[in-house]
Amino acid sequence: MNKRNKYVLIPLSGLLLLGAACSDGGKQGGQAGEVKPETKQETAVNKEPIELVFYDGVSDYTEERFMKEIGEPIKKKFPHITPKFSPFTKLTQVQDLISAGQPPDVIFASSGMFNDVVNKYSMQTDITPLIEKYKYDLKKIDPVSVDMMKETSKGGMYALPTLMSPSPIYYNKDLFDKFGVPYPKDNMTWDDLYELAKKLTRKDGAQPYYGFMVSFQHLMVRNQFSLDLVDPAKEETSFADERWNKMVANISRFYELDGVEPNAQKMGAAHQRVLFTKEKSLAMWMPVSTLLTGAELEGMNWDMAAFPEFKELPGTGPQPYPISFYITTTNKHKDATFEVIAYLASEEYQLPMVKQGQFPTALASDLLRNSFGQDTAMYKGKNIKAMLPAKYAKASAFTKFNNLSRNQLQAVLEANVLQKKDINTALREAAERTNAAIKAEKAK
Repeated sequence: MNKRNKYVLIPLSGLLLLGAACSDGGKQGGQAGEVKPETKQETAVNKEPIELVFYDGVSDYTEERFMKEIGEPIKKKFPHITPKFSPFTKLTQVQDLISAGQPPDVIFASSGMFNDVVNKYSMQTDITPLIEKYKYDLKKIDPVSVDMMKETSKGGMYALPTLMSPSPIYYNKDLFDKFGVPYPKDNMTWDDLYELAKKLTRKDGAQPYYGFMVSFQHLMVRNQFSLDLVDPAKEETSFADERWNKMVANISRFYELDGVEPNAQKMGAAHQRVLFTKEKSLAMWMPVSTLLTGAELEGMNWDMAAFPEFKELPGTGPQPYPISFYITTTNKHKDATFEVIAYLASEEYQLPMVKQGQFPTALASDLLRNSFGQDTAMYKGKNIKAMLPAKYAKASAFTKFNNLSRNQLQAVLEANVLQKKDINTALREAAERTNAAIKAEKAK
């Protein structure tokens, strides 16, 4: 999705946010372009007119976009339901809506925003009884995403993972052609990617060009080693694990290439987006959880390559980063709402949206994976399978302190690259700051 929030690149030109992974339940789509009839749910829901307020916990939607992608399809499917959009702004948080007596009925949010817009206000409710009542088959959803939700929900299910943040490497073919460098390929290792970046990081006259950049915080959240940002048992960081050193060092080297001249701005996703889409001086960018829009890519000869792999983790992509729909505790129409979100987590709803390139799917459906962008000119001839990894890494543990830890990892990278501080020292200092912040948060 078209990211405007510093920490939540998700979602999408359509949305963000990544698609279904391998699953033994991933065949239910049938032949390409064809949706098999889904088992009709039992329903005892009254059909009296109701209004459902959807709060944008993704932080990336306008009312127009919400209605086009979510609201209008719901109204068409359920004429008695009127979806209302409640935008995310810095001035309008969930607590403000609660205080004003206007709490949302549904919050849709990425896994990275769950704590900030749902858990923080105790708005989540376990929908397991509704899943059982309406016989929704969780095998329809990518299994790693289901496991992630169960981990977050302490064994229950607070929401249905529905949409997915993408994870391709976007690349500018014109820059590769300009410097006679072969295009990136799927199944590259991080070392392969580094060698490509070395060839593309240079100056052409006074114009600097950069080989590769990445949204580091999102990379850490979705790290392929499935490292916990916070140890759930100790409620302390796990930065002492030597693999965190490896994760930081792996990215530091890209900023240390001759010609990068690193600074904090270049190490932030917002400026990287400018370098890639506007200045066109960045050859490869991995936003990690964002779809770029047609307007951003207009005039660029671009394509995508799959998420790079570690040699010791062959075939393993990033962790899933789904967008899920949470029924809130204040919702007075939970049965009707569940029918709505079950519809959003269906091939019936998703197929036309996926074909239009609005978002990748969190469902375990080969049909949906293979149909992305099929009806959209901007994706014709593009490597759409790079959107989604064939295999997701296992999801890390969830704690309500994860974001405190995530934010400090950016400081570790900057300390190493900009201040030349030893990574282990930077990690130790970050752990001290994070653990102190966790203690202070627990004391509130």
